[in-house]
Amino acid sequence: MRLTGPAIVLACLAAVTLRAGAPQPAAEERFGGRLSRMPVDLVTTHTVSGSGEVGAALDGSELTIVATFEGMSSPATAAHVHRAPRARRGPVAFGVDVPPAAAGRIEATVPLTDEQVAALRRGHYYLQIHTEGNAGGELRGWLLPRQELAP
Repeated sequence: MRLTGPAIVLACLAAVTLRAGAPQPAAEERFGGRLSRMPVDLVTTHTVSGSGEVGAALDGSELTIVATFEGMSSPATAAHVHRAPRARRGPVAFGVDVPPAAAGRIEATVPLTDEQVAALRRGHYYLQIHTEGNAGGELRGWLLPRQELAP
């Protein structure tokens, strides 16, 4: 059977309509922010330094975190993702590997529970990097939903 003129148009419209109605994979959600100096007490106010960026992508229940940092006062000793409302300190939710250097890159993928995904979407997680000179933490960055970040 050979399609001509109007039949071709109808066939194309039917194909587009069927495609539009088909389930599409969920879009990956993105989160991130700046890594900023974060003294944990008055003693460390003048000893923290550095900066960086943290980004994360949520694909289903799998969270992939990528961060870069530089200029810290001493080599990194640990990095953790903490859970707390914005502008507050909270407990460690999970650890991530960090190179023992004053500058570097962090890459980690962790599975999240439904409760953790909901907390992430509310902006209740932050990455904190600890150093030899500032064991309580030197840099901190919130994993905020991308639409909440300033352009």
